[in-house]
Amino acid sequence: MAAPDDPYSFAAWCRESLVDFTKLNAEKQVFIGFLLAIFIAAMVRVIEVTGGIPSVYEHLIYLPLFFSGLLLGPRIGALGGFVCGLALSPLSFSSQLIAENEIAVGWLIRLLILILVPTIAGLITNSVRELVALEKKAKHTYHGTELPNIEALKEQLRTIGEEEDSSTDDLVDIFNFKLQNLERIQHQIGTERTEKLMRQLAEKLRKAIGDSAHIGQTSQNELVGVSTDAKQSHKELEKKISSLLERPIVIDGVPYQLDSATGVLRVKKGALKEQEDQIVEQAQQHAFEAREKKQNFAFLEPDDAIANLAEASFSRQLTEALERNDIKLYYQPRLNANSGYFSVLEGIVKWTDPKRGDMDPDEFRPLIEEADLTKQFTSWMVKKAFEDIKNWHQNNFVVRVSLHITLNDVIEPSVLNAVAHELHESKFPPRNFSLEVSERSLMRISDKAKRYLEKLRSIGVNIIADHFGDGAATIQSLFVLPVDAVKLSEELVKKATSNSDKKRALTSMVKMARSRGLKTIATGIDDRSKLLLLKQIGCEELQGSILSKPQPKDDIPWARIR
Repeated sequence: MAAPDDPYSFAAWCRESLVDFTKLNAEKQVFIGFLLAIFIAAMVRVIEVTGGIPSVYEHLIYLPLFFSGLLLGPRIGALGGFVCGLALSPLSFSSQLIAENEIAVGWLIRLLILILVPTIAGLITNSVRELVALEKKAKHTYHGTELPNIEALKEQLRTIGEEEDSSTDDLVDIFNFKLQNLERIQHQIGTERTEKLMRQLAEKLRKAIGDSAHIGQTSQNELVGVSTDAKQSHKELEKKISSLLERPIVIDGVPYQLDSATGVLRVKKGALKEQEDQIVEQAQQHAFEAREKKQNFAFLEPDDAIANLAEASFSRQLTEALERNDIKLYYQPRLNANSGYFSVLEGIVKWTDPKRGDMDPDEFRPLIEEADLTKQFTSWMVKKAFEDIKNWHQNNFVVRVSLHITLNDVIEPSVLNAVAHELHESKFPPRNFSLEVSERSLMRISDKAKRYLEKLRSIGVNIIADHFGDGAATIQSLFVLPVDAVKLSEELVKKATSNSDKKRALTSMVKMARSRGLKTIATGIDDRSKLLLLKQIGCEELQGSILSKPQPKDDIPWARIR
């Protein structure tokens, strides 16, 4: 703790002293509260015996009690006020003083005030603490599952690194569980059941690793764990975790087998104090490499981990890839079922990495989520799309463009603001631009993002609810949200081609959407049966590999676009 006579650290010393005081046990706090009450009573008695103070200052005696309520809470603060009131009761004054001051009624009023002041101050403190706790929880939990997120993981690592009751050479295990088939399972069972599955898996992993383990979630298909009980060998860990993951997770009576690539990074505790960010990146990269090598389990020893900390972080890799033009925006045409021409170009990102090869969005999206780069990457997509739009306008191409902007199922107001800025700068007609946002993000949209979407929609931008059918949303629930079209999920279309009940449900859904003025869009059309079905039930726009694959901007079939 800094010395109080240091002028540059006095505030820090006060703050740390306050924190230390609040950590005292209840008995010590009560004792200090009694001392404070007696001190206040003694000061008031001295003032009154010596002739009192000017009336303008007499209420300052309540300030110490107010601060005691803030420090000690409403119950102990009220107790201190009560003791202070008893010390100032008529029994503590001479009969001459009692007679002169008509103290009976006045003392009762003062006693009530002495109790209420610290009580109210303590209640205010409790309310503030609850709000701070709720805010902290929101910042440190993964949306949907409510498991600890990557920020909570880093905070846990810092806490472990700062512990003083153990050696800096003690070992800590950091686990990464990448679930490779989770997206396919989510298409089958929906978002809510998938979140339930992740919570259940996290609890099983915590029990398997040990009571000291903390399990959280850093992206849609990744769980992480931190354990200070790093005494087990590589073989013991592999056997224990592999045995757990080989058993299916049962949700509502149905078993689901998970395909996981597990990476374990073992580091010395001393490295966590100042290098938690680099260690988290290293652990994530280690697990990713395990998946690329098709390993179910990979273990990295401390010396190897520290040696590899100097490798480029994923953030730097992404920046370099953008600079090298390894990441490009392709465009997949969307067919207008009525006219027979392509009417919209949907922007789709592809990444050609020197080491990993060609990656589509589903492959590198978890990496971007892990490194918290979704806003940066989505803003780049918006900027790149409008650069291409400007180029097409210069060549007199008439085009409508659609762009998906919720890589992590969150509608970011800053990205919507970037879209508005580009529309203004480019003079591109808003009616020719569509924003695709996932069904899940719409059901959790913030008030600010909803206002921004409504403003964009009011000037003509089309808002499309993407991946509709993956989660729990219904057509009726979308009627109250700012959307103009529904993009049916691939799984919904796939089931309708092989199941008559699913076909009738899809037909009813399309009719209901059209009756309410919502356009219907189908994607994932990769065979003739799906194409004929969707034309038959009246889906207005169609997209898939049988119609056209994503094309580089220079290879777009302009002759077929209307």
